[in-house]
Amino acid sequence: MSREDEEGRFGGFDALGDGGARPFAPEQMLACEACLRANPPTRPACLYCGAALPRTKQSAALWRPASRKLEDWEQGFNVVTLVRGAGALTSEAAEEAASLLQRDAGGLKELMLSNRAMPLARTSTAEEAWMIVERLRELGLSTEVFPDEVIARKPQRVRAFEFEEDTLACRTGPEALPRRVAWSEVVLLVAGRIVTRRVEVAERKRGLGGRNETAETRELASDEAVLDIYTSSVEEHEAQGAGGAGFRVMAGGFDYSCLGAAKGLLAAENFDALIQALHERAPSAAYDEEYARLRPQLADVWPSAERTESLGLRRERPGRFNQEAATTVSNETQFTRYARLRHLLLLRARAERR
Repeated sequence: MSREDEEGRFGGFDALGDGGARPFAPEQMLACEACLRANPPTRPACLYCGAALPRTKQSAALWRPASRKLEDWEQGFNVVTLVRGAGALTSEAAEEAASLLQRDAGGLKELMLSNRAMPLARTSTAEEAWMIVERLRELGLSTEVFPDEVIARKPQRVRAFEFEEDTLACRTGPEALPRRVAWSEVVLLVAGRIVTRRVEVAERKRGLGGRNETAETRELASDEAVLDIYTSSVEEHEAQGAGGAGFRVMAGGFDYSCLGAAKGLLAAENFDALIQALHERAPSAAYDEEYARLRPQLADVWPSAERTESLGLRRERPGRFNQEAATTVSNETQFTRYARLRHLLLLRARAERR
């Protein structure tokens, strides 16, 4: 008996389910139309050649999304619960949805009752994301898919503002030409904090053929206020290239001269004064400062990004070199996804009211 036949007889390893061995009867197995090998009915694609598997009513009921967390650099697809689809879930529906999403049922019910559009899952393919949408629709939940290429684009960072009578002039650098936005087009301000932690480790070998030992560890951390500004302009909303649509202000690297006499000595005070000044000039703009409160719930689907890079060799003393590497953990991409999602949903709500 071949290995494939043995897996078909006694069940395959469910790489997209709970991670354990799940037995399936031979008639439940799905045959790949490309390579003709048997696959567990819980898989959307062939385990061997990667081709899409045929869907049946039975396999759709057994299917579970991948339990693997996507890396931050991977282009994923985000399943988001909509405000109009949020509400009270029955215990049975909450249990089934929690099993599908591999989340806690109690936490999922609280998420639905929060009346906020929040991410429920992030998948590697659009097909997998829309399969989740279909399953949740059967349970009475209204959700939608937002690709990373739309909500993970980092806004263009600005270094200074000029407050003009009818427009906001945004400068990205001392030599750059300002980009002007009408005050009436500023529709959303999203405030939060970017927390970054960087750990640098230097290692050396203990003698010839010995194991590496840690020679030195350095840790740096920052916690900086951030403000994203979004507009209603179609041209601005659809802009491509560096930064894409929207503008980002980091509290520590901004010229607050636009505040005039209101400018203080502390960046924290100036940052608050800047938000107030923007409010006064764009009174119709929505202001969202819920990110800090929602971070724990966002982290279930959008965890902080972790990146490790080699810093090469550094000479400690003549004849001895250390291998250095740095690991950086930051929530900046998480904040970007949150802010852009708010912007997209706000533009949609404004369009529906017209």
